[in-house]
Amino acid sequence: MNNSFNSGNVPKENTAIYKDLRLSIQSWVAPSVLVITSPTVTKLFQKMSTTTGNSFTDILNQYVNDKRESYYELNELKLNFITLQHLEPASFTQSITDTSTSVDAMATDEYCSNFKIRTKQDVPYFHKVCQDPTPWFEKYRHHYLKSCHSPELETFSHPIAVMLIVSSEDSNPIGLLVKMFDSAKPPAIFQQYNADANIPKIYILVHPENSEVESERRLSEMKNTFGATNSYLLRISPKEDDGGLTYEPSTANNSNPLYTIVSDLTMKHIPNFIEKSILELNDTIVANKKSFFSKMKLRIGYKKNEDEATSAVSVESCQRRLSDLYFLLQDYENALSNYKTLLKEFSAEKTPNHYAATYEMIGICNFMLNKETESQFETAINNYTRSGLNAASVRAAMIQGEILKRKSSYKLLADLYKSIAEREIDPFCAAVLLEQAGFCLLQYPAPSFRKACMRLVLAGDKYAEASKRKHALRCYGFSYGVYEGRDWNYIDDHLHLALVRYSFFQGHTSDSILFVNKLLEKNCQSFQSQNSIIREFLFISKSTAKDNYIGELPLPLINNDRTQVFLSDYSTELNQLVWQEMEEAFKKEASIITKPVLQGFDLWRKDQFQEAEKERTIVVEEPITVECEIRNPLQVPLQFNRVHLVATFKNSQTQEEESNMSPLDDDALAAMDNGQTPFKVESIDLLLGPSETKKLVLSIIPLKQGQLIIKGLGLCMCGSVWGKRQFNLKQKRLNKTRQQRESVVYEPNLTLTFSVTSPMPRLETQFIEFPAALSHGEMKQAKLQLKNCSNKMGLKNVRVRLSHPTLCCFGSNNNDASILSTLDSSILLNIELPPGATVTVPLWVRGLVVGRYNLRCLVYYESEAGNSDLKYRLARCQTDFDVKASLRISTFSQQSSTNLNNYLLGIEVDNPIIGGGGDVFYLKQISSISQHWKITPLSYKEDVPNNSILTLHPGQFTNLFFGISPTAEQQQNVNQQQQQQQQLAITNISFDKNEPMYDSSSFPVFQFLEYEKMSHHDYFQGALSMGGAAPGGSGGHNSNHMTASNVGTANSNIQSSRESLSLKSPISSEFTLGEHQNLLDLMLFWESVPSSPSQKLVPTTSSTTAPTSTTLANTIATIPSTGGKPTPRMGVLNATSISFLPTHFNDTTLATPWGSWRNTTSPTGKSLMYVDPSLRFQAPLRHQLQSPLSIQHDFQKNSICTTPLKLQLSNCSPTHTLQLCIDTLLPHENLDVTSQLTSQYFWTGITRYNIELAPLQSQELPLSVCFLRAGTYNINRYKINIKINNSEFSKDIYSTVQHLIDVEDSE
Repeated sequence: MNNSFNSGNVPKENTAIYKDLRLSIQSWVAPSVLVITSPTVTKLFQKMSTTTGNSFTDILNQYVNDKRESYYELNELKLNFITLQHLEPASFTQSITDTSTSVDAMATDEYCSNFKIRTKQDVPYFHKVCQDPTPWFEKYRHHYLKSCHSPELETFSHPIAVMLIVSSEDSNPIGLLVKMFDSAKPPAIFQQYNADANIPKIYILVHPENSEVESERRLSEMKNTFGATNSYLLRISPKEDDGGLTYEPSTANNSNPLYTIVSDLTMKHIPNFIEKSILELNDTIVANKKSFFSKMKLRIGYKKNEDEATSAVSVESCQRRLSDLYFLLQDYENALSNYKTLLKEFSAEKTPNHYAATYEMIGICNFMLNKETESQFETAINNYTRSGLNAASVRAAMIQGEILKRKSSYKLLADLYKSIAEREIDPFCAAVLLEQAGFCLLQYPAPSFRKACMRLVLAGDKYAEASKRKHALRCYGFSYGVYEGRDWNYIDDHLHLALVRYSFFQGHTSDSILFVNKLLEKNCQSFQSQNSIIREFLFISKSTAKDNYIGELPLPLINNDRTQVFLSDYSTELNQLVWQEMEEAFKKEASIITKPVLQGFDLWRKDQFQEAEKERTIVVEEPITVECEIRNPLQVPLQFNRVHLVATFKNSQTQEEESNMSPLDDDALAAMDNGQTPFKVESIDLLLGPSETKKLVLSIIPLKQGQLIIKGLGLCMCGSVWGKRQFNLKQKRLNKTRQQRESVVYEPNLTLTFSVTSPMPRLETQFIEFPAALSHGEMKQAKLQLKNCSNKMGLKNVRVRLSHPTLCCFGSNNNDASILSTLDSSILLNIELPPGATVTVPLWVRGLVVGRYNLRCLVYYESEAGNSDLKYRLARCQTDFDVKASLRISTFSQQSSTNLNNYLLGIEVDNPIIGGGGDVFYLKQISSISQHWKITPLSYKEDVPNNSILTLHPGQFTNLFFGISPTAEQQQNVNQQQQQQQQLAITNISFDKNEPMYDSSSFPVFQFLEYEKMSHHDYFQGALSMGGAAPGGSGGHNSNHMTASNVGTANSNIQSSRESLSLKSPISSEFTLGEHQNLLDLMLFWESVPSSPSQKLVPTTSSTTAPTSTTLANTIATIPSTGGKPTPRMGVLNATSISFLPTHFNDTTLATPWGSWRNTTSPTGKSLMYVDPSLRFQAPLRHQLQSPLSIQHDFQKNSICTTPLKLQLSNCSPTHTLQLCIDTLLPHENLDVTSQLTSQYFWTGITRYNIELAPLQSQELPLSVCFLRAGTYNINRYKINIKINNSEFSKDIYSTVQHLIDVEDSE
């Protein structure tokens, strides 16, 4: 049906009437003219209006609305041209639908572009930038008022004139006009609504200009039949749109063919009819008004006949029609008076519909007269609701809403619109009212923020119900900004699902997918809901995706923190720093400067010189492996096909970019296999169950030089939609400059960015025959295999760096050994590998400290051809092994009481039960290494120790004692010693006369000792750098030559041979901590057979006649096979840097107390030192009395026995000078202040000496002692006051060793 209120017929300049409610009411309450056309006229205008689609009724409405002149003194009086269909009840529903369509053109995607409300504090700014968020509401209200009619309650829609239109081409125009409308038998709709059929009739003959019919003759017949004043001829032009009847303001009024017809209608026919109707209605009302007597008869009980009853009803209808006519004439005072009179005839209980309609008009009249109106509209709305006339209640609510808005009663207005919207009304109308209710709550001085957003969500639901997707998307999008991130699951799911659907319907595919991602992140929906969401997402994506590829997929979820990259030249274990430290050390050795050396004022700006992360370099045709963890957060299983890595590649020469962000179909796979792409990827298929997590390992192989950036995972979801999941690795926030600190700036994460360079050789490394377990001190041989996997290029400059450098020695003997100079340096292997070659490097491994080891080996190598982008490459391998406990060594030393230059060394060897390995150990040999000292056995003289002493079962221990005496070189002058090259004195003492003696200076025994000393040195240096003192002294040795002394025990005389041996030693002069000489290193050789304690290891080089020399490496290499039985094990325990001389008290690195001290090697292999804390002062002085042990004297002849003595003094320090004051004690002087005893002897002669001892100087002082009778005397009664280097501090020391003399009477 053609509606007379089509939005296309309302020009833009009339939009001002939408905002003025008075004009909207006047447009609604306008005289209605019924238009009835013959079928010929209808078809004729359909042909002429192909572009506009207007009927003759639409043309008349447009002409009247466009004209600006008034035909009589009324404000903006217009006419409403209607058809019979307009009076039907079904026409209202269509009118409402057309009204909602008329405002679609004004709908926007957002209320305010580039701004979203998130908190209550954003509301004032929103009102500032968006003063009218819903400009379409006034237009909708205007058309709703104009379209909403209730013919049974009001007469505004009752026609007051009828236009009968026929064509000159009709066969019988006169007869057709008579039949079209007969006042005696009007259409049924007139009788249904009790409309007046006696209305003016206008007869129009339409004559096309190209018609050959005589129009004047037929017009004359019409005038003779219907009257000249009611008959008109309308000439039209079929060649023009709408027949040339459209109103044009630029032309004269009388030039339009409709001018005469409309002018006569508005100036003659309608005013005359209204005036006549008012007079007739007034007479009818007066004539039928009930008298006082007739009302009393009804109360007494007289019956009223049917004619009277009909007359009473007609009186009420006449009263309503009269009131409506006064309102049409804009006589609001008379209209109000008549409406109030009519109201008395109705009651809210019996006729709530008429009661509500009358109250509504009373309120409208008061509004037009600027009087109070609220109570009338509230009553009208309530009674409309009781009557079920919800459409009429909406009309009343819209009028009352405008009144409340002018009073700024926004809270009441919001409640009014909400209550009306909850009734059974048109969904679009309910959505508009809910939308207005939401913004009214925001206009309140204390805005109800969350309630307003909920109103908008409900408005979005109603818009969706009315199929207004753009309006719904706008409401949902506005509310989403408020509810986002609040973890309100139900509203989140509702909004996300709605935004997914309507974003897709509006063509915003990327937004739709984004909301799907957020919808599924929470995983709080049921199984059925998630299954429905996935199906809907797949349908949406497949319907809109170009080439079946949609870009970012919502699933699966990627755990970016678990994403790792595996390369052959870079660290793969991101959570461990061991590989990275070793790589950085190789960078320094390769002279690759990554950080500037800062000096001066640059130190204050050091944060600006921090090294930025760089992309890593990889080689063409070598794979990059990415390990990632993906998860299905849903309760439904998901199938993913052809999961692969997606990347972008930039050619280094042409700067062209390529990517594989497209479906990986069969054609793409074929192109990849043929080398048509810059890189190659592998793909896998997988099924992720509900809430299942899987770890993927995928690889990508670059085929050209350039820049490769891995973006994420490409996959096909559920076999229907292709897309990708992007890696979002964590970025480091920049905080160097002030601008960066004031803003949020992140450094690009280049973990997945690679520079692809030209081909280079690739080295593969692995350990071979590496032991799975070792005992503490045990040594075994292993191998490191190096393989050049390149068939085109060789490699050179092979270097090795270990995570535990003290555990391994590379080489098989002294000739091919590769020795570490320092523990933080690498080992250079004299190896060059041609293409495809493989080499095996021998190495020795020794258990040092008990524990579990993960030995990492990093191999550095360079290409023979060279590469400017990649100077070197790194290969790595690793192995795990255990070090178990074996023996524990404790050493203790003390000054000898018989010789000033000798010391006592005690060794306790323990096979512990707790922490031990439970094996039986055999002691084979002990060796000492020192620069100035050697050891000799004291526990035995004539033969080797008993086997029971040398065999240690679990829980047993043994003690061995040795004497420490100086070598010949120590007796030389200090100046001569500084000029000579330093040598090491090595003493080897074998415990088995039938077995060869092991050379402790051989490889790798001596190298492991030096490595262990280096490790101790680094530990002591670390303790000092932390502000602590080292637990003991460590000596330095710069020895390129050594002197070996092999001590055999086959006979009573110790046989020693000394010779100068050349040995590769890593110890440099920088390793020296001090210049004192009280250092001694011990090596204890042992063997063990776990399964058979009685089994002895018999080397093939053994000799039964005389001890020979061999190396421990040769012995281990020649151990025979035991046929599946446990293999005998051999090892060496080291006790390094044993101190036995006092040193300068102020030298913290060498401070060792005077007296008894002890060094211990614990079962775990850690070196411990015990010192007596009560010994505070330490001086490098040794002193000793020399005298006969017994004296014969005749006291009868001479009562006093005088005996000469010598006091030997020696300065042990090679650097410090000692100032000494020696005093003998008087008889009454006591060493202990609490003692009351006096001595039985006294000193004579010189009793005080003041001397100075140069470094390493010795001196003898003569003393004399007198005895008065025979007996045994302890003559240690003297004190020495010591100063070092003439310092102010001095200390008195006393002899703590008894010196006994037996005096006998010779009588």
